[in-house]
Amino acid sequence: MIHYMKLGKVPRKPHTAFYEDGKLLMEHCHTREGFEGAYSILYYRVPPTDENAVEKLAIPGFCPFEPLAEQPLYRRHIMTGELKLKGDFLDARRVLLFNADVQMSMVKPTESSQRFFSNGDGEELYFVYKGSGRVESLFGVLPFRERDYVLIPRGTPYRIHWEGENPEFFVFEGTGFIDIPTEFRNRHGQITDYAPYSHRDFRVPETLLAHSEADHGKSPFKLVVKRADVLTVHQHEHFPYDVAGWDGCVYPYAFNIHDYQPKTGLVHLPPTIHTTFAGNNFVVCSFVPRKVDYAEGSIPCPYGHASVHMDEILFYVDGNFTSRRGIDTGSISLHPAGIPHGPHPGTYEKSIGTDRTSELAVMCDTYKQLKLTTVAHDIEDKDYHLTWVAKEGGGIDVPGAR
Repeated sequence: MIHYMKLGKVPRKPHTAFYEDGKLLMEHCHTREGFEGAYSILYYRVPPTDENAVEKLAIPGFCPFEPLAEQPLYRRHIMTGELKLKGDFLDARRVLLFNADVQMSMVKPTESSQRFFSNGDGEELYFVYKGSGRVESLFGVLPFRERDYVLIPRGTPYRIHWEGENPEFFVFEGTGFIDIPTEFRNRHGQITDYAPYSHRDFRVPETLLAHSEADHGKSPFKLVVKRADVLTVHQHEHFPYDVAGWDGCVYPYAFNIHDYQPKTGLVHLPPTIHTTFAGNNFVVCSFVPRKVDYAEGSIPCPYGHASVHMDEILFYVDGNFTSRRGIDTGSISLHPAGIPHGPHPGTYEKSIGTDRTSELAVMCDTYKQLKLTTVAHDIEDKDYHLTWVAKEGGGIDVPGAR
């Protein structure tokens, strides 16, 4: 999905006998789009089909989640700082916004987990809002740090491990795909030189995963699988991620938002110029510190906008957000299609002459309407829609904030 890589031992040709210490290893193809898309081939010491029990599981607020019954159309502000959760990276996950193409969740784990998770419904794009650690998967160990995006391919068993302060994540689950936009690749599949990043910016698993009783516990080993918005727990007698090696183009990877190379123009460019990842009917964009518009008389603060085709959310990460009254780090704003939105009163004119912005934020535009869950409604600023009703002159501008 980024480029071909190999980790560990693999035979000279696929689909041929491969032995380790006289034992035949089990070849396993991890594919996309049947056998038409990207794939990786792994070599297991114990077959991944070696499971001995399956049971159902429910984690209310994550799977299943409860949609808000009545959702009038207005601008919304969700304060994730008010969300108090506990448990491992699954128990402490809550869906806040959703449509048929994407679910957006907040994850605030307080406990480590010995169980692994595999999402059979879609790719997962984690944004590391707080903390650092490692993702352990059947593809190996991938370290992550604060402000990373971490992409987990669909159907990949993984778990999250950290040390120190409890992490927080904002997660996109793309039910179709999440990938590098096609316009950033040349016809050979290489990331182009005019893309906002290069192959060198993406980090991949560093080592294969080795079983540790201290970290992973004893048998049975549990894998939680999500498919059609239902969770099942699959139990294995043997550690199911004992892989001798693999190669291919499907695997988890990390990319830090500070490695994004933003574009600036003579006048204000629309926010999708900052597209970072693309999904089915949605894009994820990165707003990073940058120089702003430089033509004489340009207005760095965003113009008013009324999209008739796309909903827009913004997850505020860091910087000065006073052009949005009441917005703080960790806030999510939702500006739905059909309703104009723009800077708060007083911020538009004050931005003239500003040459830089310090904001850091993650944006997502979706074609299908986004709905709130009851969890999101419980931490919503109910008066946000009316905060534009004020006289000119208040607030300080943050160029580029939406």
